[in-house]
Amino acid sequence: MGRKKEYEEKQRHGTVELPLGLHKMEYPRGTDAIFYLHWHQEFEFLVVTRGRILFEIEEREYELQAGDGIFVNSNLLHSARTVDEEACAFFAVDFSYQILEQDIHSRFAKRYIRPILNGKTSFPEFISGREAGWQSLVLQALTDISTCPEHNLESCELLVRSRIFWVWDQMMQHAERVHGSEEETRSSERLAPVVKYMHDHYAYEITLAELAELIPMSEGQFCRVFKQTMKLSPMQYLMRYRILQSCRLLQDTDKKIGEIANLSGFNNISYFNKVFLNIIGCTPKQYRANSNY
Repeated sequence: MGRKKEYEEKQRHGTVELPLGLHKMEYPRGTDAIFYLHWHQEFEFLVVTRGRILFEIEEREYELQAGDGIFVNSNLLHSARTVDEEACAFFAVDFSYQILEQDIHSRFAKRYIRPILNGKTSFPEFISGREAGWQSLVLQALTDISTCPEHNLESCELLVRSRIFWVWDQMMQHAERVHGSEEETRSSERLAPVVKYMHDHYAYEITLAELAELIPMSEGQFCRVFKQTMKLSPMQYLMRYRILQSCRLLQDTDKKIGEIANLSGFNNISYFNKVFLNIIGCTPKQYRANSNY
């Protein structure tokens, strides 16, 4: 099930000619959140250069120390915070699939890009800086990119492109094919109209009964199938979607928090604040004030 515009990072990385961005970041001691829950269409590699960082991708948690790296696939929710509020630093390389191949329908893209985007092939997420093999070579190639000037990557275009292709080749060699059961595929297809209905009507009151009627199933059977397929209950999924929609409004508009709560399907601002804190890890006010790299 594809995400709509939940909380998509607004920034596009790089240029049309070179769709890649490099970000070198440092955080002093006492920092907690590095960046809150968000997602973007680009792929991302992040390498820690000092301190330790606790990184979360779709509820999978990794502790990275200096020298370690992480890969974040397109459209995956992720966040990061410091460990014990220690000082830390990292660089991130964010890039569109277009740096590899402009035509997503080409033979090359069908073989080397689309399987990653659609989740049929899974790249390793954690890249250890303490391994002597391919992982250390990948980290070295990414470090080569980090030596380029952030705001003038075109001056290093050959280096950047060559290293990205080399890294992609190594990741493909160590990727895993994801096999979903036929039953899971059928359930996912059957739930598609329900998920679309949630996305289209999240700002209004939605009941379990009306969702179950779309299939149709009994409420009990619907809840079991939905949770087995989506890994969340229908209401948990809906709340998460509403909160992520509110994130976009908090960042993209100047609307008051109470109005944003209402537009996101919450008629009680206290409940909105509570759910927001639980899902995102900060208050709506803190989220609005925070600047992502």
